[in-house]
Amino acid sequence: MKMRESFKLLVFTGLAVLVLSGCPRKSPVPDADVSLLEAERAIAMAQSEIDEARDVGADVEEPEEMLDEAREMLDDEDYYGAKNKADEAGALARSRKERILAELRRKEDAAAAIESAEELIREAEELGGDVSEPEEKLEEAKEYFDAEDYELSVNRADEAASLARRIIDRLRADTYIVGTWEEDRDCLWNIAAQRRIYNDPWKWKRIYRANDDKITDPDLIYPGQELVIPRN
Repeated sequence: MKMRESFKLLVFTGLAVLVLSGCPRKSPVPDADVSLLEAERAIAMAQSEIDEARDVGADVEEPEEMLDEAREMLDDEDYYGAKNKADEAGALARSRKERILAELRRKEDAAAAIESAEELIREAEELGGDVSEPEEKLEEAKEYFDAEDYELSVNRADEAASLARRIIDRLRADTYIVGTWEEDRDCLWNIAAQRRIYNDPWKWKRIYRANDDKITDPDLIYPGQELVIPRN
């Protein structure tokens, strides 16, 4: 009886060990093969980034050297090092590509701003306006463009466009003779609100900007002043 109970205990203990320990599982892909695949994939992606950077004119000498190092590590079966080096090469190439693309966008913006300013200056000149001041700003914009300072080029071109637009507004504008406050309640706000002007008091700043050569304080206008009323 005791022998049978001892045998049962032995069997139970053996089963418990098997359940707790589990059966060993073998990975379908060895770790070395996974690391190799990851390294090869990283190298291929880095090469693609380098090719794209080269296509936009970026300097890819340094990322190419890093990629060569990654390939040497791969040959030496240092898959972890190869992957890391390839990732660094790809990131560097991508950064340089994005820098070139951003510069190209700034160049395009500057060229568009210059073209817009030129069109407005031509329009102002055709209307008989004095365009010497906007032309001076435009020349500065072109000089900055040639020096590849596209931010300042846009700034000067926008100034030229603003000056030309103001000339156009004045030449195409109607005029308004300021009356008295007592009789006409004339101020820039009320003038803009008139139906025959803008029918919108919030547009008083248009009148102010068009007449800043004769109005120093928008709260102070005087009877008899002839104000330009821009219509465009």
